[in-house]
Amino acid sequence: MPVSRSHAFAFQLAAGAGLWLLLGGFLLALTPLPAHTDALGWGPLYWLLLAPLCVLAGLRLRRLASEIS
Repeated sequence: MPVSRSHAFAFQLAAGAGLWLLLGGFLLALTPLPAHTDALGWGPLYWLLLAPLCVLAGLRLRRLASEIS
């Protein structure tokens, strides 16, 4: 069964976001960066953990919306 381009792109995006989340969690756990600073705000926490989670949540919501319609 051939895979459409949008499914292949979604899989690649999910794989990239998962790897980003894994490496970001690893870096945040091993570096002395605080999750929140006055200068950066929630910068490190957002870019290392929350941003890839937002990408994965968006992909999941898109998949659920396509299953409903």
